[in-house]
Amino acid sequence: MLLILTNSVDGTTDEIVRRVGANRTFRFNIDLWKDYEIRFHTGGFRLADPTGRECRSEKLQAAYVRKPTFDDPLAIPEGGCPEDWVRSQISCVLQELYNHCRDAGLVRLVEKGAQQRFGKFGQMRLAQKFFEVPHWEFIKTSGQIRFPEPCITKPLTADFVGNYKVLFTRAVVPDDLAPTFSWLLQQKIDAEADVTVVFVAGRCFAFALDRTTFEGVDWRKHINRTELNWRRIGLSPTMEESIRCYMSEAELQFGRFDFLRAGEKFYFLEVNPNGQWAWLDLEGTEGIFDAVVEELTKNWSEAQLS
Repeated sequence: MLLILTNSVDGTTDEIVRRVGANRTFRFNIDLWKDYEIRFHTGGFRLADPTGRECRSEKLQAAYVRKPTFDDPLAIPEGGCPEDWVRSQISCVLQELYNHCRDAGLVRLVEKGAQQRFGKFGQMRLAQKFFEVPHWEFIKTSGQIRFPEPCITKPLTADFVGNYKVLFTRAVVPDDLAPTFSWLLQQKIDAEADVTVVFVAGRCFAFALDRTTFEGVDWRKHINRTELNWRRIGLSPTMEESIRCYMSEAELQFGRFDFLRAGEKFYFLEVNPNGQWAWLDLEGTEGIFDAVVEELTKNWSEAQLS
């Protein structure tokens, strides 16, 4: 059985369950924690979903971290609220589920917490060994912000700003930035295309997006507003080998890279160790779903799959 740690609105998990088989998967949706029975003890754990289906640690063949997050933010009153406290408890239990599976050698592809272990600064330092990396600097100062122009700013996290607003990557003028804030600034690259590469245990799936088809510098701002025409592209053997070497040194089996392509050069931006990818293979014809499912079910016997 495959245990998937996720939430109830993750469409990628829907498709993985369909491909692996509902009878061979157990989906733990952290946002629906009230619907599950959870028992954990020295010997392992037992989960049961609302239909009565069970997941026992001794029967597991693999575990996969998808999106175990609460997508409905809480409005917490000044005195606190029980739901917030319980969510923190359940989050700890989910971490223990992951730890148990990791220690048993069952975790496949995604390392929970890799975003914290290998953040943007570390990513860009390592990337200098393998790729072109735009000049960057994190600045918090009480004086004037100085940085070569043109430049962009980007967030370090995907957290909301204020009333559920998102800070997208955008072009800025350093003199216009408030020095009382903290800023991650990066050289602005005059690129023809965004390139994203999904890395699955040694295999690379690359796609390009023409930058003339959207406004601004961050294509994510247009998701669900404009049709973004990502097209499959090939990578040179040298580029693929650089990606494999990078991931080997980063000790990651999965990630979605973001590059900018300017002429023949690829400029590294970041790698998300658990980035979204299903939107690149919605029809299941690009091979990403096939590669992910193959890794999740690798070395399962026919008896276990039946």
